[in-house]
Amino acid sequence: MFESNDTFVEEAVKVVESGAMKAKKLCLLAATLLFCVAMISTTGIIKTILAILTIVAGLSYCWILGYKNIEYEYDYTNGSLEIAKIINNEKRKKVVSIEPSEVKLVAAVGTNESLKYDHVNLKTYDCSSNQEDDKDYILVAHSEAKGYDFKVIFNPSEKLLNAMSKYNKHDIYA
Repeated sequence: MFESNDTFVEEAVKVVESGAMKAKKLCLLAATLLFCVAMISTTGIIKTILAILTIVAGLSYCWILGYKNIEYEYDYTNGSLEIAKIINNEKRKKVVSIEPSEVKLVAAVGTNESLKYDHVNLKTYDCSSNQEDDKDYILVAHSEAKGYDFKVIFNPSEKLLNAMSKYNKHDIYA
């Protein structure tokens, strides 16, 4: 019988719309309506400018509406973590790929280990669900190819953390 010692964990985390995104949508909708009403009551070149602003604000609003269903998928295979962003269950975009040798730290946000990197200016990938109930973790890694450190904020399950600790025993603080 064939046995495999491969480690594979796949998880999907649905992102909750933030207050900032709701505010952007509301402001763009209000701007579209305001420009439209103002356009009706004016004439000449101002009417043309308001028509252009109405179209731009309306298209921006429609573009933001297209990002209403966002998920992050964490694929962990034999020490390598790949995070992809899935938009409206149609478009998949790779966010980051991390090898086990690149991992410096994985710890819950707010712990002593993670606070060391709280005020360090690193490129940050926020791949979390933005839900208050979910526990956020920070992963700090160094990319040899890019030549800099970066951090990832994400919501791994216990299963994923256990799989990660198999390959990075001293760097995982779960």
